[in-house]
Amino acid sequence: MLEIKNLSVAISGKEIIHDISFSAEKSENISLIGTNGAGKTTLLRAVSSLLKHSGSVLSNGVEVASMSERERAKLISFVPQGAEITGDFDVSHFLELSRYPYRKPWEKLSADDKAAIDRALELTDTKKFLSRKIGTLSGGERQRILIAGAIAQESGILLLDEPLTYLDPVQRIGISEIIRKIAASGRLVITVTHEINEALVFSDRILALKEGRLVFDSTPAELVKSGNLKTLFNSEFLTFGAFEEGKSLVFPKFDQA
Repeated sequence: MLEIKNLSVAISGKEIIHDISFSAEKSENISLIGTNGAGKTTLLRAVSSLLKHSGSVLSNGVEVASMSERERAKLISFVPQGAEITGDFDVSHFLELSRYPYRKPWEKLSADDKAAIDRALELTDTKKFLSRKIGTLSGGERQRILIAGAIAQESGILLLDEPLTYLDPVQRIGISEIIRKIAASGRLVITVTHEINEALVFSDRILALKEGRLVFDSTPAELVKSGNLKTLFNSEFLTFGAFEEGKSLVFPKFDQA
């Protein structure tokens, strides 16, 4: 579904992403990890053609950058970090706007549009928010609606930039479960996250960046076993538990002064 070949990105003369290559298939739930400044957001933005780049981003052999805006919207949904929705929208209106790749301006919702929105509401358990104003939602509720919009867009690829930021543990687990369900529904999901526990427990695969280079690409269990977390996140500040499905694995370690 997605093939990245020798992707590099330079911003203001500084190379941020260095010669990254990987491929991914539908139904994969991939977490993209690394320290601040490693190039994670830049990589997502390049994949979605929001940034100029060298190398190739291909979907089924077609260069994504060569597609029209509507074609790309049908292929890729991108939820940026800290996304804000301006205007006093109802949730229902926001979700209707997510169907823009399939509609002409001012065209009424079709049966297909309504069915796509209903599926998104079901998958994210957000039907109860349908008549609410976006501005009245909590951080976790708003994040669910943003993801519901990306689902209703019916893109085969979802790129999520730090959807767990500022959420409490219960909300993080809830959003992580939704992301896993999206992948299980047949879509490719790539999520940038600093929440290592959720990445290890919920992901099928982990990509790790360091200084703009891809330094790890394998399963969560292999990441723990390999010791690469120590290189990525400075083991002086972390302790590691045994790998077990459904349990937290990485814990901050503080001096007992």
